[in-house]
Amino acid sequence: MSDPPRVPTAQTLAQAFGLAPHQARVAFGALRMVVEADGPPGANGLALLAVAASTLALGDDWRAVPGTTPAEITDAFPSADARRLLVDSLLIPACIEGEVSAAGEVLVRSLAAALGVRSHWVRVLGPLRRRRVFAVKRQLVRRSPDARRLFARTWAEEGLLGMWRALRFVLGLHVDPPLAARFRGLGALPPGTLGRRFFDHFTARGLAFPGEPGGLPERMIHHDLMHVVNDYGTDPAGECELAGFYAAFCPGDAFTFVVIVLATFQLGLPVSPAVVLPARGAFDPARFIAAFLRGRQLRIDVMGPWDYWALMPLPIDAAREHLGITDPPAPPGLPGQAAA
Repeated sequence: MSDPPRVPTAQTLAQAFGLAPHQARVAFGALRMVVEADGPPGANGLALLAVAASTLALGDDWRAVPGTTPAEITDAFPSADARRLLVDSLLIPACIEGEVSAAGEVLVRSLAAALGVRSHWVRVLGPLRRRRVFAVKRQLVRRSPDARRLFARTWAEEGLLGMWRALRFVLGLHVDPPLAARFRGLGALPPGTLGRRFFDHFTARGLAFPGEPGGLPERMIHHDLMHVVNDYGTDPAGECELAGFYAAFCPGDAFTFVVIVLATFQLGLPVSPAVVLPARGAFDPARFIAAFLRGRQLRIDVMGPWDYWALMPLPIDAAREHLGITDPPAPPGLPGQAAA
């Protein structure tokens, strides 16, 4: 089967979403109001505004762009889906300083109400501000596209036997020696191949391969595989990048990936699995946007059934070419400056 045609690479969010200049200014105005809800922004808020201005192609006069009104947002974004996306994205400025302020929560809620947007992510702002971990985790578990697709695939492809295996995995009892041996065999591939890098990624971190005691189910290795393909670290900043990558292409409630990393790595809430240590202030807007734009190039649904074994012997650049994610956009720089 031939590869689908390449989609032209978007270098900015304005290009990726096809925003007209007036739409970009209105979106920026909404973001600015949330950043400044408590008064003059801090360092993180200023950095977010600068990066947003760059990727929305506002030029060097972004400091003069005022806030906006619900009427202006409705005129600029008549689609209910577009308004919902804009409102959900306001969680980023609400969390950018490492905590959610009462003023920021009120502003996002009031904008959502005025725009007729009903969003479960807006409702989670309160628990995020009050650091109510259970309430946040409950929403994330309910909305997780990864978990939903994992169980749907398991049922569709393996039925009851697959669900039994999934339960044994949860209990730490499932092993598959032939599968584990196949993954271990990737260590014999030449350096620089995707498979060898994947092998080194696991062994360097002491991770168990699928099929080994404590190893992930094979259907979940796309996460580590995309770390390797994209050369994203497994530190908090790298996990934020990977979330941006997934948010760009995942069907379903893809904003779940954004909320997970905002909660875990920007606010420091323990809402992820116990093996993931929370951190604060690790969300880098420029790197997140670059990863999102890269994810928009992806030609294969890596969360679905695809033959990644065929890519394992390939050099890493060839594997990226097959996936359609070569030459990723550099992180947007500050307006008037070249990107780093």
